[in-house]
Amino acid sequence: MIFTGSTLAQEERFQKLGVKLDPWAESQVLFWRKVYTEVSSQEYLIHDGVNLSHHYRIESSEASARKARLEISHELKKISDLGPKPISAERLSEEQRKLFEALDAIEDPKAYLYALNPDRIRIQSGLKDQLEFAFQSSKPYLKRMREMIEEEGVPKELTLLPFVESAFNQEARSSTGAVGVWQFMPKTAAKELKVTRSIDERHDPLKSTRAAARFLRKNYDQFGNWGLAIMAYHHGPGLLKKAIQKVGSRDPVTIIKTFKDPNFKFASRNYLFEFLAMCDVDSAQGTILAPGQENALPPFITVTFQKRVTMKDLAQRYRFNESLTRILNPHFRNPIWKNEDSIPAHYPVRMAGITLEEFRRVEYP
Repeated sequence: MIFTGSTLAQEERFQKLGVKLDPWAESQVLFWRKVYTEVSSQEYLIHDGVNLSHHYRIESSEASARKARLEISHELKKISDLGPKPISAERLSEEQRKLFEALDAIEDPKAYLYALNPDRIRIQSGLKDQLEFAFQSSKPYLKRMREMIEEEGVPKELTLLPFVESAFNQEARSSTGAVGVWQFMPKTAAKELKVTRSIDERHDPLKSTRAAARFLRKNYDQFGNWGLAIMAYHHGPGLLKKAIQKVGSRDPVTIIKTFKDPNFKFASRNYLFEFLAMCDVDSAQGTILAPGQENALPPFITVTFQKRVTMKDLAQRYRFNESLTRILNPHFRNPIWKNEDSIPAHYPVRMAGITLEEFRRVEYP
């Protein structure tokens, strides 16, 4: 699937978010649309790490992709060695001609010297199947997530961020300790969410959505631009303030193009473009933000208790559906389900398989 709006529509479609794409930025978004909709997780796209429109080839395994990356580097070196005269296709082998065309037939030999840098030749696995699975996983939560986002004064499009952050994996955990669909770090989460060994609300898509919406709104209040608010969500307001001061601009695309910092690497430079690509995918397919696409969560009641209580005690007393109750309470971790820890007094518990009337009959026989 490729976004097929008019040129004017392409230029204006993200302006409500404070982002205006130039041709280079548009090509970056197009790359991520390709990754999301055309390339599976079993395929590996080899491309230039700065200009993502320069695709070299797709391999079917990570090992073959690594081998191909070396081959591409060697061929790019051979092309650059043909200088200092301008490069022409007639002077190239068939394989070199493919690389020449992939780099838009640039005639300057130095361009190929720059392109063969190991940091420039990058391997990206596809996300098509992961995105399809993520959509199915998200269906029970989307309606309420959209409502929460808009209740906090945030554009509904930002409901799409968990698909970029974690492919909507509730158990996602990064190497840096970020957890859940919104990938909250412990320090950031502690401002809005309960994070202990027994209860970690970062795993709850609904509780964490409210916290994320407030964090994004705070970013917007600070920077006055939703594109910048999204960037700050990924790599922090501090680094973004540094970028604005150094670049002398508050334009998201200008910052991404020109800001150089050891902490502003490929993932940071591309985060906003990945999100915008997700917006295009959803706009074209009408799957995530379109009302009526959701599934409902299992019917449940929410109750609290005056004293600490174990899950075993609750199961014996109320005989609820444990498997569905687990789904409804992903923030309850193993210590609670194994009855090693108890649920705090007055902490809400979602129960499935029991009505409020049935609960009251047990409580007040």
